[in-house]
Amino acid sequence: MKNISDLQIGKAGEYLVCADLILHSHIAFPSEQGLPFDVVLNHDGKLLKVQVKTTRAPKHIPQRKTDIPAYIFHIGINGKGASRKKYDSKQVDIFALVALDSKRIAYLPFFDTQTTMNFRVPELRGKYHDEQGVVLKKSVLELKAKGMSSREIAATLNLKRSNVHKYSANISIEQKGTNSGVYFDTFTLDRCLCLLK
Repeated sequence: MKNISDLQIGKAGEYLVCADLILHSHIAFPSEQGLPFDVVLNHDGKLLKVQVKTTRAPKHIPQRKTDIPAYIFHIGINGKGASRKKYDSKQVDIFALVALDSKRIAYLPFFDTQTTMNFRVPELRGKYHDEQGVVLKKSVLELKAKGMSSREIAATLNLKRSNVHKYSANISIEQKGTNSGVYFDTFTLDRCLCLLK
């Protein structure tokens, strides 16, 4: 895929979305060039505007070079001075986010998006830092309940003592409130269409 232009990657995403919608028993077709949406979906007699955003593969989130990668999508319209503005309900009903490496599509209603969104890769479930932290926290608390000292727990779990103290604290380490903690396969077509009703 490295030798394919961004324009062709975008077209591949659009055709993949059309095929996926048709295979889900819907009528769908590509829109005309120059419109703020790429695909038209006929759902129960109502025409819905679908904007397709495509990524080749997961990438590292810029601030976290050592973390496991995520799918990153820039959903806003390019504006002046490299700024992005949001689409509105007159332009788009549904965003179809395409991950070409897995040929997987996430569908989101227009009101459930931000200008940049990150999603976890389903094949890497359980390998993200906060998920591993949840498992370690549970192990630390179990060993602490058995009367082990922080030094013994650190040696048993091969952790730094500072991490044993962190996992012993009465705070949640789960990531909440952003899509970076949500898996890409959560956003199904059926879920999206239900939210639009």
